[in-house]
Amino acid sequence: METTHDQDAGATLARRFIAKAQGYARPRRCNVEMLVRFGATPVHVSVRDGRVRQAAVITLPLDSWDFGLSADADAWQRFWAPVPAPGWHDIFALSKRGALRIDGNLQPLMANLQFVKDLVALGREDA
Repeated sequence: METTHDQDAGATLARRFIAKAQGYARPRRCNVEMLVRFGATPVHVSVRDGRVRQAAVITLPLDSWDFGLSADADAWQRFWAPVPAPGWHDIFALSKRGALRIDGNLQPLMANLQFVKDLVALGREDA
């Protein structure tokens, strides 16, 4: 069960991610709806033609998405370290250690894997 401190940390990380994700673009045809969950704080990211069109905290219960990446605040903080420790450097490394859950349709995730990896790493602190 998450404590209020964990919920606050998740909300803070979500705000940080949203601020950096707005306007993120790559010259690639990528169209996905994804959920990125920072502890108890879910963020819906809508990408069209390789550009993040919207990144916002989900407030409605029936929001739809293609795939989701969910981890607690501690896992995101370790992932976003300037130089992440081995096992905390990649979404699949986090998934392998059980710190991140991948849900939904894996096809759009795998088809746009580098885009998604670069997008979720935007919260990483500058080294």
